[in-house]
Amino acid sequence: MVDVRRDQQEAQNQPHIEEEEITEENVFDRYDEPQGFFPGQVIADLTVSAVLLVIVIVLAYWVPAPLTEPAEISTTVYVPRPEWFFFFLDQWLIFFPGAVLIAIADVIVPALFVIWVLAIPWLDKEPSHSMGRRPYIVVIGFLVITVIVLNMILAMVRIANFPGGTPPG
Repeated sequence: MVDVRRDQQEAQNQPHIEEEEITEENVFDRYDEPQGFFPGQVIADLTVSAVLLVIVIVLAYWVPAPLTEPAEISTTVYVPRPEWFFFFLDQWLIFFPGAVLIAIADVIVPALFVIWVLAIPWLDKEPSHSMGRRPYIVVIGFLVITVIVLNMILAMVRIANFPGGTPPG
């Protein structure tokens, strides 16, 4: 490859530019040069994945999930509760009561949020990564995080203070 470039430069009467060969010692001096993905990165990913899998298997063996009594399907006192990652959506049902508004609370509002997140590249065209130069995205981002965290806290307080109590465990 170097010989071909040298021949092209000589044919065009350009001065000869000697290219430095990339080695293990100087690879980080030329950070803009592409580096191979295979097999180095693949081996590193497989190693980390194997270590994490072993950790999960060991934890599953040492700290097994507790098995409780079988579910009683004829009970009327059981109050279903959402998983922790759906608490903020469950809280939306309190703000939008009624069967008609369930679609607004748990379908339309989250869909609008996803559409807004997908539209961010067109709404904020600031090339800088500085938070000070992007007030629109920073303010909206903090508001979204605040709303989600507050809804999760409100849902946890509501579930913890439910007259039936919290489930054991």
